[in-house]
Amino acid sequence: MEIDKLKKWADNAQKFQSEEFWNNIFDTQNKNSTSGSPGTMVTELFPKCDLYETDTELVVEAEIPGLLKENLHICIHHQLLSITGEFKTLKQNRKYFIKERPNRKFKKEISLPYPVIIQQVKSEIRYGILSIKMPINKEDIENIPINFNQS
Repeated sequence: MEIDKLKKWADNAQKFQSEEFWNNIFDTQNKNSTSGSPGTMVTELFPKCDLYETDTELVVEAEIPGLLKENLHICIHHQLLSITGEFKTLKQNRKYFIKERPNRKFKKEISLPYPVIIQQVKSEIRYGILSIKMPINKEDIENIPINFNQS
């Protein structure tokens, strides 16, 4: 009887060591999720981000601990900021007893509330936080005049 329990435990432990198992868990948790304030849309919960405004720029801060610069790509197109990357944590020929950091690809899209000057965008990674500073393009913000017809 004890051998059957041990075999069942070993089979389950083997599942936890497979990359496919962890990719399936994280992919199903993050599909079709949205959040944010009106006019700002986020398409995935991972990585966790903050978007805020200063007097002159929009700033995004994203948690990406352990992500290498060469596995990260940032682009802005039509006021849509895209952050894509891949965490590569699973190493071959290792016997994991705990594996909580899965290999995974991600794509985070954030709708920006204002147009930005793309040529002046700056980014840096410090202590696992990606910081993207985007100067607001005030010339592209259109104010629409309102006429009153008082007849």
